[in-house]
Amino acid sequence: MNEYTFRSFLRDRRPYVAVYAAFGLLAAAVVQLDLWLQGATLQFANLAYIVLLGFVSLVVFLLLDYHRQAPFFRRLNRTGDGATLDEMSALSAPVTLEQQVYADAWSAMYRRLRTEFAEERLRSRRRLHFLSQWAHHMKTPVAVIDLELQKARRHADGPAADLVRSIAEENERLRRSLQALLNTVRLDEFESDFKLEPVHLPDVVRQVINDYKQAFITHRVYPKIEQPDAAAPAELLTVRSDVKWLRLVLEQIVSNAVKYAARTQRDGKVTIRFAHEDGHTVLEVADDGIGIPPEDLGRVFDPFFTGSAGRAHPASTGLGLYLAREACRRLGHHLSIDSTPGEGTTVRLRFARDASIFADLRSAVTAR
Repeated sequence: MNEYTFRSFLRDRRPYVAVYAAFGLLAAAVVQLDLWLQGATLQFANLAYIVLLGFVSLVVFLLLDYHRQAPFFRRLNRTGDGATLDEMSALSAPVTLEQQVYADAWSAMYRRLRTEFAEERLRSRRRLHFLSQWAHHMKTPVAVIDLELQKARRHADGPAADLVRSIAEENERLRRSLQALLNTVRLDEFESDFKLEPVHLPDVVRQVINDYKQAFITHRVYPKIEQPDAAAPAELLTVRSDVKWLRLVLEQIVSNAVKYAARTQRDGKVTIRFAHEDGHTVLEVADDGIGIPPEDLGRVFDPFFTGSAGRAHPASTGLGLYLAREACRRLGHHLSIDSTPGEGTTVRLRFARDASIFADLRSAVTAR
């Protein structure tokens, strides 16, 4: 937005200045012609005096007009500099008819925008409530199917056992999809659903790996947890975070690692490491899978982006890394990805070990 200055004000008033100058020259010419017909002439000093008076009058008028109108336009100019919707609605008192018409139109637009915004927010809340309720209701039949499958495993053998195992895999995939939907809904109410506390990373990692045990076995991918360097600080493995949201992040990372490390011709491998860099704890999850193409690497955190690797897996939704990144941003953690096509992908989760995590958290939960 262009800044409202005296120079810009003069540029806007150029037609008025030109008309004023033309009228002054025309008046001087008429007076000179009248005197010439009477055999007299207008002295140069008198003409210069008239021009000087007109010029001074014009300058004084422009200065007064600028100082009269400047507050309104300067206030309007500041509405685009990160102002909130309510701050944008407050304009200075109009002093001209033009400003009054503009202020009336601005107020009418603001009222309509506020009304539509409130209606859209209400519709959004209703949709989120409906999705949340639907997901919770759907989890009940998923749990019932899981119980029935556990009973069926006791008596199934041969082709029937393969069928039960296949249904169990699809049911687990459905359960995780419903959980991802619920987590997406909960992100909007993140500030009311988190608790910062000391979290022992190896315990959380082992729990997540145990939850995905069946997926590791099915895809013939084997996890490995490397012990940290003995010279690393003792407090390296304990970080401040929310254990529930941290588990969500690790689940998304491990799920992707298992999915893309799976190969038909050989076994896959997922390696988890702990490191200490510049006072920060770093958790790495590396796989030896197909990797991510360079053109996709910058978009993997975008919602619903699956990329070329995701197209090879029809079940990919493109929400996993988006959820992980958003949860990390709100918790004050940093999530990054390095990948080489054909060699594998490494996801790095960096934890702050000082009080800055609280500053990051406050800015995250208030940036709605």
